Amino acid sequence: MTNATIESDLLSLDEEARLGFVLEMRRRWSQQLFERQRYEYEAATAAEPPATVEEAVDALQRLPTHPWFGWIERNIQKQKWRAVADVVDRHWDRIGRDGNRGEIGPSTLELNDDFALPDWYTGIDIHCQPGGVWADDQNAYVYELGARILHLGRNDQLELHELFTRTLFGDVEPGARIVDLGCGFAKSTRPFAARFPDAEVIGVDMAAPLLKLGWRRANEAGLRIRFLQADASDVPLPDQSCAVVTGTMVLHELPGDVLAATLTEAVRLLRPGGELRFLEFARTGDLYVDACLQEHAARNNEPFMPLLMDFPVVDVLEAAGATNVRWIPFDERGPGAVDEHPHATAWRFPWAVLAAERLP
Repeated sequence: MTNATIESDLLSLDEEARLGFVLEMRRRWSQQLFERQRYEYEAATAAEPPATVEEAVDALQRLPTHPWFGWIERNIQKQKWRAVADVVDRHWDRIGRDGNRGEIGPSTLELNDDFALPDWYTGIDIHCQPGGVWADDQNAYVYELGARILHLGRNDQLELHELFTRTLFGDVEPGARIVDLGCGFAKSTRPFAARFPDAEVIGVDMAAPLLKLGWRRANEAGLRIRFLQADASDVPLPDQSCAVVTGTMVLHELPGDVLAATLTEAVRLLRPGGELRFLEFARTGDLYVDACLQEHAARNNEPFMPLLMDFPVVDVLEAAGATNVRWIPFDERGPGAVDEHPHATAWRFPWAVLAAERLP
């Protein structure tokens, strides 16, 4: 175990086997079952292709493979959290002790003892993680380890976020402010601090356990980040004070009124000429993939994800003062921004970047 991270060479054989089983099952589900279900879907809809996502979902639900596809996805997720929670619990004494090393360094942490988490946030075990990420410090470490399994080993550290940071943003001058909304444990924030060490990088999140973990991780890496407990729809920073406003996998976790307020807040924070970039998910136009995403939201306890797919984000951002608002397909397997979503031969999240600027 290094810097409070659970390394595979320190896991027991039982722990390694359980995590390995979950990872392998997820791989087989994402490849073999996804491919089989697509074959059945295309055969069943060849004569009369669906015209909408809703029609595609209806077609999916009549396929022989579909009950297995859905059952395995949800139960892999539940099994993952049980296995990860057990690992973290068994190693908790050492994790907590080693984690204190990250309390000294260039990053700062500003928690608000009076901050009240909203009911829409605490009322859902999002991603099926029992107790959510906000409950206690141990849950934050469970979430961190669970995120490594989610990406099937391809982006289990910072690879996805480094690609996003490297390819979707221009240069930022020294002293400029970058704010990461919904920063979590700073997996999305640390690449900004590494690429722009002379900028003022701020990570904003509601969950104190995640902020504390992110603060420790940033200090372990020698990165300078200001961690601030606040709601992304009401950030205590001045108008037009940020060169970059960004977020990763946060918009699809917001109810409609909070989503609109967060988008409006993002534009308020953005200075003239600044860049707004949210790494998110979007519909691909491949109705089979889009139907799978729609059902994934329900099975993964992400009730607001379908709302984002149909939400008038362009209208909201333009009304707030943003310009050149567009969705950019994003391929996490290497190139980053692409002209169109790649054809999916296995399940993958349909990444896309919501991008905009503010006129000078």
